Amino acid sequence: QREEAKQLLELCRPEQENDRQDPALADAFALLATDSELRAWFDEQQATDARISESLNSIEAPARLQAEILAGIRLHQAQSIQKLGPAETAGEAPGGEASSFAGTPRAQAWWLKPWAGIAALFAVIMAILNLPHDESSAPDSPALAGLPPVIQFLSQEIDSLALRGFDKRDDQAENLRAFLASTQAPSPATIPRCLSTMPTIGCITFLYEGAQLSMICFNNGKVYHLITSDSVTFPAALPTQPEIFQTTDKAFRVWVEGDQVKILTVHGTKEDIPEFI
Repeated sequence: QREEAKQLLELCRPEQENDRQDPALADAFALLATDSELRAWFDEQQATDARISESLNSIEAPARLQAEILAGIRLHQAQSIQKLGPAETAGEAPGGEASSFAGTPRAQAWWLKPWAGIAALFAVIMAILNLPHDESSAPDSPALAGLPPVIQFLSQEIDSLALRGFDKRDDQAENLRAFLASTQAPSPATIPRCLSTMPTIGCITFLYEGAQLSMICFNNGKVYHLITSDSVTFPAALPTQPEIFQTTDKAFRVWVEGDQVKILTVHGTKEDIPEFI
């Protein structure tokens, strides 16, 4: 049931309320409300889709190619509909039985629009080819110049860390803290007050300059990452006061709390870092 729900939820585009109101997705969203693991997967999927969409939106296909793709879509769709019988085009199976997928987003399947798939594939390839050349993420970029090395590292790697998979998924911060402690990884002794009201997605541990760091991801419309390190092993100078840093697309706040160093980061600007520390 969860896998079937995933297949339907994959059709839901980020920030598209119409998709969420689609009756064909109602059962999947109902399961989403009661299945924390499915919710964590969906939140991660939506965040990934949003980043890909942002990259694709910055790419403009050549006008000639756009015209050829549109012409190909119309031509192939017309040919496909002509080949189908009246029952099949109405959502009825060839044997006369109504298809259970009729009226769902999957009913407008890729087999009617292979040219659309080719267009999407072309756009994705272009996005992938363009992303590594984004000078804003280069180590010597003005956006990163002068920032502490650990902030430069996190700015470039934090998205890939989250995408590689969580060590544990859970929507409760306390469960993730207990898990991290059980593995001898840095576990935040306390959670900032405003974060404590947010559901979590999961946690992950990683190494930086030989030091082990942990990251718990919170989701409240925006995804917040809380990174924790032991002060004695933190591979950078410890700030005497909370410090805020800004890169091209992320904001960071670094502070010391007891014998731990904490870093809070979010996609956005300094204004997206709440004043609750």
